[in-house]
Amino acid sequence: MHDTPDPVDLSALAATYGVPEAVLEDLYARRRAGARDAELMHLLAQPDRGGLAPERARALLTELPSQ
Repeated sequence: MHDTPDPVDLSALAATYGVPEAVLEDLYARRRAGARDAELMHLLAQPDRGGLAPERARALLTELPSQ
C-alpha cells in the first residue's frame, strides 16, 4: 500500500489568485507537513511567491486544501 495522497488540482486557485501553481503546490505540501497559516501567509506576501496582501492571502488559504 502507498500512503501518497491523490493529486490535487490547484490550477483554479492559481488562476483566481494569480499565484504560480508551483507555489501553491509548495504551500499545499507545507500545510500537509504541519505549517501554520501565519507562515504560509508570510510566504504568499513575498514578491516571488505571489506578493499577495494579507487579506488576499488569507482568502487563498481558506480555499487551499489541507489533506
